[in-house]
Amino acid sequence: MKLSKRIKLLYGLGFSAQGIKDGLFQIFLFFYFSQALGLDAGLTGLATIIALLFDAISDPLIGVISDRWKSKIWGRRHGFMLISAIPLGVFIYLLFLPPSDLDQTGLFLWLTIFTILVRLSLTLFQVPSMSLGAELSTDYNERTSITSYRVMFAALISTLIVIVGFVVFFVPSETYQRGLMNPETYPKFAMFCGVLIVLSIVASTLGTKKVIATLPKATENQAKFNLKIFFKEVAMMFRMKSYRTIILYTMVLYIGIGVGTVFTTYFMEYYFQFTEIQMALLPIASGIGGILALFLASILGEKFDKKRAVLYSTIAFSILFSLPYNLRLLGVFPENGDASLMITYFLCILFAYMFLWIVLSLTGSMMADVVDEFELKTEKREEGMFFSSMSFAYKCTVGLGYFIAGVLLEIIAFPKQVSVAEVSEEALEGLGFIGGPVLMSIYLLAIVFLVAYPINRKRYNEIRVALENNK
Repeated sequence: MKLSKRIKLLYGLGFSAQGIKDGLFQIFLFFYFSQALGLDAGLTGLATIIALLFDAISDPLIGVISDRWKSKIWGRRHGFMLISAIPLGVFIYLLFLPPSDLDQTGLFLWLTIFTILVRLSLTLFQVPSMSLGAELSTDYNERTSITSYRVMFAALISTLIVIVGFVVFFVPSETYQRGLMNPETYPKFAMFCGVLIVLSIVASTLGTKKVIATLPKATENQAKFNLKIFFKEVAMMFRMKSYRTIILYTMVLYIGIGVGTVFTTYFMEYYFQFTEIQMALLPIASGIGGILALFLASILGEKFDKKRAVLYSTIAFSILFSLPYNLRLLGVFPENGDASLMITYFLCILFAYMFLWIVLSLTGSMMADVVDEFELKTEKREEGMFFSSMSFAYKCTVGLGYFIAGVLLEIIAFPKQVSVAEVSEEALEGLGFIGGPVLMSIYLLAIVFLVAYPINRKRYNEIRVALENNK
């Protein structure tokens, strides 16, 4: 079934909420607590992974509940999506509003509690909405297109939020020559982001409400949720080679993404010493990459099949992302302050993230195909369970990446609340080694687990024919 561009756009719009949260967490959150507020980097990483583990537990629960939910007005997914909006916006704001008199323990608890609440609220939207994407079409290529809109909005809005942050909010002042070091700016920025989150979720939910009548309903043989059935179905999922391979690939990939996320601001602020304006411009590369991926994901998926397209794109991403750091370690990358540094780095990041967004689009489409294979085996539609497990894997491993990043900061003895001039040459070289050889190795390792993924176009068409014959 072909969907209108309007429905795809409205569906993708909801993931602006994820993009805003990602921009905040990737660029600002870790830096805010560790550098602006002085929370120990190890405690910052620990708080993050604790929150992710709590969040990961909630994902499967929301997934299986939404799979079985029955509502004539809101269907299986839309009710959960709508009620997430206001809590998510409020908790985003409060996360960046810790009392000024908190000590290390207080800051740790504040970061942990409100990160948990933010992630739980986002789960209420994200898991049902990702499941909705798998239900909107059964066409092999159309699914990639739908997922690409989701990825594009997340990428674009994440980019725009970072740009707005640096250009409007985190500007240098007499007191703070580096805007990121001003703790008073973060709550204002978070309030702005919270409002945008609420508006995007509400618009997406209400805008796609009319498709509810056409969506699959909970099957008659889907019993009400209980732990025994849940664990039985999880065991069945892991017996499927298609599911095992893609989930292991996702887990390893996101360990690297988690480490890279934490270090992004450190790379820009300390390693390459970009100005605030340059840091505001760099996310544009990611946004352009997201737009290109919207068109290229479907083309590559059709030309090479989804698995091969993901493998090729992962290799390209790993090489391009780590290239500036590897070349700097070899002494052949432009020096800090050189006019060509910004251009060269911008192009590397643009094409690196283009391939990453392609990967994320295609893996989401591949998981939708796995759902159909599961239905053929069990006669149950379990989109929520599958996509929540993907989200579970993502959050656990990204959280592990955050924790590893905190440990790595301690290993390279990176100082807290310091200017660029106060950072040792050894610590800077440590940043380069992490950005280059370490991250490239993790990303390349991920492809080992995807090689055995069995569903190609021919196999998927066989699955769809069998499902139609079983009706």
